[in-house]
Amino acid sequence: MLLRRAGDAAIIAEFSEALDPRAAARARALDAALVAAAPEGLVETMPSLRSLLVRFDPLRISGRAMSVLLTELSRDLPDAPATAPRRFEIPVCYEAPFALDLDEAATRLGLPAEEVIARHCAPTYTVIMVGSFPGHPYLIGLDPALFLPRRVPPRTRLPAGSVGMAEAMANIYPQETPGGWNIMGRTPLPLFDPRWEQPALLAPGDEVQFKRIAAADFA
Repeated sequence: MLLRRAGDAAIIAEFSEALDPRAAARARALDAALVAAAPEGLVETMPSLRSLLVRFDPLRISGRAMSVLLTELSRDLPDAPATAPRRFEIPVCYEAPFALDLDEAATRLGLPAEEVIARHCAPTYTVIMVGSFPGHPYLIGLDPALFLPRRVPPRTRLPAGSVGMAEAMANIYPQETPGGWNIMGRTPLPLFDPRWEQPALLAPGDEVQFKRIAAADFA
C-alpha cells in the first residue's frame, strides 16, 4: 500500500498501478475496516479501481494520525470478504433501437451478433467500482473475445440504462449522459434514485449477470 496526500484533508491509499481485481478488493477491505474503526474526524471514503480515497477533517484528526491508522489497518486486511457478495440479474434488451453498436461491434470482432450477445450474457461480472456518474457501475469479467476500444469521438448523449463495454470492462449508464463505450443493449431496471435509502442499486463487490429479454418485456 502506498499513501499519497491529496491536499490538506484527504489521503489516497493505492494498492496497484494498474487495473487489478485484487487491488480493488483490498481497497474495499480497507474501506470497511476504516469505517468500522470510526476514527474521530473521518468525513467520507470512496473505494475505486485500485485505491481508496479518505477524506477527513484536519481540525479533528491530523493527516499523520490518519496515515498511521491506515497503515495499521492495512496489516490485517482479510483475504476474502466477510460475507458472500450480493448477486443481481440485470435484464437487457439487445434489439433495435437499444443495441446501438451491436452490429458494428460484431463486425469488428469477427463474430456473429448472436455470439456476441451470448458471450456478453455468459459471465458473472463483479462491480469493481461505482463512479463517474451517480450509481454508475464498472464491471470486470468481460469475455476477452469482446474486448474493443472506446468509441472516438464519444457520443454526447446516451439514454439511461444503456449497457456498454470497452476494453476489459462492461458498464451500465444510470442516467442520460455522454459516453464513449460500445452500447450492446439497454436495461429497463433503474440503477439510481436519490429517494432510495441507498440511492445506488449496485455497490463495489456485488456480482452481476445479464439476462437477455425481448423488446416486449422491456416495455
